[in-house]
This record gives sequence, structure tokens and C-alpha cells, in this order.
Amino acid sequence: MNIKIECGCGTRYSFDVEPRDGRMPRTVQCPACHADGTEAANQIIAQTSSEAATPAPRLRVEQAPSGDAPSAAAAQQPPVAPRLDLAAFKAQKRQAEKSAYRKSAWLIIGLAVLLAAFLGAWAWYSLVGSKPRLAATLALPGPAPAHIQFFGPDKILIVTKTEAGLRDLSLKRIVWSADLGDPPPSAQESARLPAPQVLYCGGSNLWICQGWRAIRLDTATGTIKQTIPINGNFVSFSQTLSAHSPADVGLLVVSAPDDTRRIALTINAETYAVSSREIIVPRKEKQTLPDDLPPNVLPTAAVLTAQILGEQKFNKPLDAMSSEFFSSGTNLVELRVKLLEAKVTYVQSIKPRGASQLNGQTTAGSSPGLIGEEIFNDLKRSQTGGVRPVDESRYEVRLRRWIEAEPVEWKEEVIGAPAFFPLATVDLLAAGQKLIVFDKENHKLFDSQLGYPVSERFTTGDLAGRLMPAAERANTLYFFDQGVLTAFSLPDGQVRWRLTSFGISAIQFDDQGALYVDSTAAGPDDIKYSDTISFEKIPSVLLKVNAADGRILWKAGQRGERARLSGKFLYSESIQQGGLGMASALSDALNQPPGEGPVYFRLYRLDPATGDAFWSLYREDRPRNVVIDGNRILLRFGDNLELFKFLAF
Repeated sequence: MNIKIECGCGTRYSFDVEPRDGRMPRTVQCPACHADGTEAANQIIAQTSSEAATPAPRLRVEQAPSGDAPSAAAAQQPPVAPRLDLAAFKAQKRQAEKSAYRKSAWLIIGLAVLLAAFLGAWAWYSLVGSKPRLAATLALPGPAPAHIQFFGPDKILIVTKTEAGLRDLSLKRIVWSADLGDPPPSAQESARLPAPQVLYCGGSNLWICQGWRAIRLDTATGTIKQTIPINGNFVSFSQTLSAHSPADVGLLVVSAPDDTRRIALTINAETYAVSSREIIVPRKEKQTLPDDLPPNVLPTAAVLTAQILGEQKFNKPLDAMSSEFFSSGTNLVELRVKLLEAKVTYVQSIKPRGASQLNGQTTAGSSPGLIGEEIFNDLKRSQTGGVRPVDESRYEVRLRRWIEAEPVEWKEEVIGAPAFFPLATVDLLAAGQKLIVFDKENHKLFDSQLGYPVSERFTTGDLAGRLMPAAERANTLYFFDQGVLTAFSLPDGQVRWRLTSFGISAIQFDDQGALYVDSTAAGPDDIKYSDTISFEKIPSVLLKVNAADGRILWKAGQRGERARLSGKFLYSESIQQGGLGMASALSDALNQPPGEGPVYFRLYRLDPATGDAFWSLYREDRPRNVVIDGNRILLRFGDNLELFKFLAF
């Protein structure tokens, strides 16, 4: 060790030494004064040995019991390492592994149960839940209903000639019932009264026109709040909109006290005020064409007999003077027509004879269907001459529109009997193969030449005026004749696209703007020779069309003749007359009504994306009413009302 000593004389010196038994092994002297330094060195050795024997202090922290200070013995006791229990450690490990396994097993079982529940629910929905089920039925007492509709989310409105009633969806509980009363004798004798017509104007008002009066009912209680008598024979009942405020809804009732007067009653649906306007119209006249046969019709006995029996196959009477009234939405329109020059031409309506199947060379392999069609077409040709009349007369048309107190009139000559069709922002006049479009101020916007005339279903018969060969959406007019659907831009009338399809009967839009077209698989000859008898019916076709460019998105055949849209749901309806095709063809050949036979009704629910059928509801009966609201379907067969439902997401 190294020892450092300071002598009394002030000299400092050091030296290395190895102590022996804690003392100097020899004496040591100061180099300056030679004083003895051995004792001083022994003291330094003893002090250094004591410091080396004392251990360095350690910090130990222990938590003492609450309120007690740690004892000195506990603080000084060194920690003892626990002894590892290998058996307990292995047991704990096995227990943890078992617990983890059980958790994994339960998780897998839970997922399997959820998957099985989902698959089971999906299978039940696909096989049962998504199919319509009969939810309620009602045997209707008294007269047959004239009007049935869903009324709000949970009620059904049923109106007959003598009663109006509101029921819940069970069809059993009557919410309210209102006695509409019988018409007075004068009304019963004046004309055949129409079925009650219903208009719901929102809020608490329900309007019903009985032909001899219009009444306003409270939708909450069925109480009759207002009665408006109708003077003369009933003509029409419709809803109007104010030209100044589209939100101002009104009602229009037109009646005919006599041949030359019309009464137009306007009812404000907000204030319930009634205003009346009397309009003088020309007396309706008809002109019968000469009784001569068309030049291409032979005066066979059957043809002459048909004329003698007054069936008017060749001397069709034309309207020489007529006046019809329409609600064009914002105002009242009169279509006044005068015959200027009568002209009816006759065109072949039955296909010309081809190679005869009855030429003495028929064999067992000859088609009995073709032979039967040839016989029946010859039979019909002998009755009608195989022709049909086409009205190519010249008419003067006056379109008179009541915007203010006096009418604004547009006048022009047209070829062919004119027909008027009011839409939301424009009105249409179709005559022969010409279409004329007007705005609501009676200004002519444009005209267009059509490829074919409009089908007679829109101009004659009971449905005339209720069916439209047109629709309007997003500044575009969609109009169809017998063979072409055309999209015109509004108001300039530029043709955006045309789609050829023969036998179109209706068009409508869904909520996404897609266009659905009810049509057939017919060709040009089927339109040209429309009276030809065929044992095979022309198949119906439903088209989904891109309204922007006319592209066909999909085509569904054999899915019914009429599409029905309700919210996000797409349906199609099919009604077919059963029985022998030969018997029906014979009735057609003889111009007789078809014989009775079974009727087959199907209602399809279609996928709007593809046109495929999800399901079909089948009945061997003709429904008198078909009312659809979302996933609820109301059918009336005879006196029975049936409510069907299905689940939908």
C-alpha cells in the first residue's frame, strides 16, 4: 500500500510498504530531520484497514404495514430468492392452455351458430318470407266496389255507389263508414250514372264524384263536409293545378245540361269555393259515309248480309261535329272538331293468301294448325272482305283553352280524327300520323311526323282519355305510336333517340329515372295485317330502357302484358284466356265474342336490375281489382277481397 506522512518539520514524504499484522514491518525516518515516522505510519495502516473492512451501504425499500415503521431487523435482512415449484408451474400452464382452448372452441361454436342462423334465415326468407302470403280476406257485402286503394300506411279505402268505408289492414275492423245515399229519380233518369270517382287531395279531404253530385269527406271520421250538386249529365271529373301556384290544387267537374251547353265547375281544394262557367258548344253530329263497298271487296253473300244486318263494316260513321273537355292540369281545354271533307280508305288487314294447304296434297305430316288458320282466315275474309277502314278525312281543329275569362283559341286543319292528351307541362294533339305539341298557354311548340298512327286503344273505347301514349320527364317528351317510341327534347322538339318496338301499350318511370316499356314481340306485318287469325298469340315483352339514350338495358319475355311500379318494387301482370285455340279463332273469324273458358292470372315480382322473376302469384280467376302498394297486394275476385304481404328489405 502507499503511505503518505507529513513530518513535524513540515516535510511530506511517501513510500510503499506491505503491512505485517497491521503494522509497519520496519522503522521509517523523515528524510529531512531524521525524525521517527513509524508510529504515524502504523496509525495510517490501521485506519485504512478499518475502512476496507466496512461494506458499502445498500438501499432496500419495504412497504411497512399501515401506521407501523419498518423494524431495523427487517430492513437489514437480505432478500431470499423464492424456490421454483416446477410441478405447480406445469399445472398452471396446462390450466391456461385448457382455458385458451375452451375460449377458441366457444368462439368457433358461436360463429358456426351465427352462420347457421344466417343461412337458415336466408333460406326461410328465400323460400317463404319473400313470397306473398295471404294476410287477410273480406267477403264484400252489397254492391261491388267501384274504387279500392291503400290509404296511408295501414288503411284501405273501399267505395261503392252507395257507401264509402275505411278499414284497417286486417280488413275486419271498420275505421269509419259513410252512407253516400241513392241518386234522386231525376238523376237516375237523365243518364246512365258512372261509377263513383275518387280524388284524394291530401290533408283531411277526400272528394268523391257520384255523377249527380260531388261530396267532400273528412278522412279521419268519414263525415260529409260539403255537397256540390251537378247540373245535367256527368261528363268528367279531374284534378287541376293553378296556373299561378302549382301548389294550389283544385277539382274540375264538367256536365252537360243539354246538347249545346256545358257547365264547368271549378272547386278550390284549399278554400272549398266553387265557381261555375257555362260554355256553349256546337251540337254533336255524325256523318255516315256512302254505302258503297270498297273497290277491293267482292260483294259476296256474307259481305252483303253483314251490311244488311247493320254491322257498319264499310259505311263507318264519322264525327261531323264534336266537342270534348279536358283538364290540362292548369286550365280547362275544349277540343272542338269539325269534319271538312270525309275520306275513308281501305287497307288489307288480313295477310294475302299464300300457297294453299288445301290443294289436295295434304299428308299426315301437314300442319293442322296452318290448315286451320287458312280456313279461318278465309272465313273472316268472306265476312269483312279482309280490309279495315282508315280515316283520312280532313278536319278543322279548334283547341280552346280557358286561361282567363275568355278562351285562347288555336285553329288548324289536320288529316285523320284528332285526339288530345294532357301532360304535366305540355299538351299533345295527335291526328293520323302527325303529332302537335303545345305549352299551357296554347302556343304551338313543334310538330312531328309519326311512323304509324296512334293505337285505337288510346282514342276509342272505354279506356280512351285514361290511357296516355306518352310520358314526360326531365325536359323530355316520350311518345309512342304503333311501332316507334321517340324521345323529344322540350321545348324545341329535337329528336334525342328513337326505339322501334311494335305493339307498345304503356311506358312509365321508376324512382331512378329508368324507363319501362310494355310491348310485344310483333313485327311490321303483325301491325299491318292486324286482323289475321293466328292460333299462336304474339308474346308480350317488357323492356327496361335507358331514358337518356334509348339503350335497351334488358328484355323480359313471357312476363305478363302490363308492368306495375310501386316504389322500389317492379311487378308485371298476365291474364290469359284458356280454352281451345280453335274455338277462339272461330269466334274471331265470325266476329263473335269469344266463348267462355278458364282464365289464368299471374302476378310476377321482377328484379329491376335483370328482369328475372323472383316469384309469381297464380290464380285461376280474373281479378276485378289489382291494387299494389310496395310489398302489399290487394286483389278482388268476385265479392272477395284478398290482401297479400311479403317481407322485403
